[in-house]
Amino acid sequence: MEKEKILNEVHPLIVSSIIKYAKNKDDFEDLYQEGVIKVLDLLSEFDSDKGANLFYYLKLYLKFFYQNYGRYGKKVVSLNTLTNEGLELGDLIADKGLGVEETVMVKLTRERVRQTISRLPKEERYIIEELYAKDRTLNELAKELGISRTSLFRKKTAILKHLRCIIAEIIE
Repeated sequence: MEKEKILNEVHPLIVSSIIKYAKNKDDFEDLYQEGVIKVLDLLSEFDSDKGANLFYYLKLYLKFFYQNYGRYGKKVVSLNTLTNEGLELGDLIADKGLGVEETVMVKLTRERVRQTISRLPKEERYIIEELYAKDRTLNELAKELGISRTSLFRKKTAILKHLRCIIAEIIE
């Protein structure tokens, strides 16, 4: 089976494993992505010659993975963390793939994105900045705003659609 098909079939298993076994469900998107990575690792390790059922194998490993997730106090460091010099860690990583022209284009694109976001109403701009610039989860922001995660997801989708319209106006 190809990996993409397996991931689609394993999606409900990952979600149910998070719900049943994860200690902290607040970072659901992060837990889900970690689960996908774990499944991909397990697929490369799986030996069908041993007679084990692939989905049972994944189910057991995901159970123990989520039960132990975060247990050993892994410290996660964001690339947005500031150094003593006031630079973000991400800025210190050498970018070997971009030349001068590409760098200029990226900076211009970022500036256009900032200008486009600045055209949004205050509430919409706040939501986009919190989710993308400050890397907050839907759960965190929904709690702060006093709305459900689903409502915030729908608002985010509508805001992104609005941004696409603004960009289309600029391009034309």
